[in-house]
Amino acid sequence: MNNNGFIVYIIGTTASGKTNLSLNLGIDNYEIISCDSMQIYKDANIMTAKATAAEQMFKKHHGIDLIDLESEGFNRKQWKNMTIQKIEQLQSKGKIPVLVGGTNYYIESILFNQEKEEQQVVQAAELNLNGKEPYEYLKQIDPLAAEKFHPNDHRRINNSIKYYFNTGQLPSEQLDHHSDQCQLRSNNFLILWPKWKKKEDLKIKVTERIHQMLHQGGTEEILKIFERLENKKNQIGGVLQSIGYRQFDKVYEYYKQSGLQFPYVDEKFQELLKEGAEKLIDDTMAYTKRQIQWIKNRMLCNSKIDIIANRLFQLEFESDQTFKEQVIVPAQKIYSLFCQLYLEEKLGQEKLNINFQNLNFISIITPEMIKKYQQTQKLKSRTNWKKEVCELCNKIMNGPFEIEQHFKSRYHKNNVQKNVQLQKKKQKID
Repeated sequence: MNNNGFIVYIIGTTASGKTNLSLNLGIDNYEIISCDSMQIYKDANIMTAKATAAEQMFKKHHGIDLIDLESEGFNRKQWKNMTIQKIEQLQSKGKIPVLVGGTNYYIESILFNQEKEEQQVVQAAELNLNGKEPYEYLKQIDPLAAEKFHPNDHRRINNSIKYYFNTGQLPSEQLDHHSDQCQLRSNNFLILWPKWKKKEDLKIKVTERIHQMLHQGGTEEILKIFERLENKKNQIGGVLQSIGYRQFDKVYEYYKQSGLQFPYVDEKFQELLKEGAEKLIDDTMAYTKRQIQWIKNRMLCNSKIDIIANRLFQLEFESDQTFKEQVIVPAQKIYSLFCQLYLEEKLGQEKLNINFQNLNFISIITPEMIKKYQQTQKLKSRTNWKKEVCELCNKIMNGPFEIEQHFKSRYHKNNVQKNVQLQKKKQKID
């Protein structure tokens, strides 16, 4: 890939307006590349929030509808190779690729040079564990890593052992220093991060969006995809394992067994659909936490944060009504400025000096923010993985960060309050 080319990344959580922003950057010199691992599937349109036909006509999109629903074995490396080829094609035509995600591990395969990581990809060979169970073997070679995983978390346990076999490095050491291994491909990039100011508003938006998708054809799409992939329900990966479809497996099972014909459904179907929607809302909100954590881990705690910080802009907004003013307008100014810096061959400089006078009210990543995130990462370090149990909440925590977060949580405080009331009742009885 031409590491001297300019690339724009739009990152953030589900339902944070990434698509809207990507369509409205201003200067018409770019095309969009979707970085979503589910939008690669043809015919999975509504529940993957794929760009509509009108949006694709308005701005050229790539990275969607790459493979059939029935396809198996498509992986990140294949996606990366296809995307690098597309980036090179666009840049050769004088177009700027705008990568919108979505799936953060897709984004990072372009932003960071991970060739060393890819050389360490494990072959599907038998693990020689000297007759031990995988979890017991991991405890023997790396007690710190074993402390973090549940004995039944077979995938992570096996991946940790394979990593050890391939590299000779302890999994716990690799995890703690992973941000150091994520080396930037180049400095010619801009990252835009639209972000809801309040988490509660994000949940409201996620809820509205999910119900809207279901009412505007999503329910029928779910049923059709389940029917089409009837014989592939247990395959590893694939669209049925993704957020947006797997939450509705009970809906399809009932639909099939009862002989209903959509849209003529009964009360039981509607009940199961509602349960699936609620599960999807919860799973989506959990996923948004992981998306934010990825930004913190991979970017804000990266060893090259001094370079990233001058190219990463967090654009907070309060509502759909303020999105244009608080996200689109400032993003257009930033994008225009960075296009100019790139043309002047200044963007690649490590010590990029940006004149922020023209970017009033736009948040930048400050040294204070960086320090805070890095301190948090130290608390999460594998060397601090000593377990602690909160008997009141029946919760096991790993290390000081999880302990601190738990005791600050509303869940714990509510349980404390309930316990106090219970003790008072007992005293009155006595």
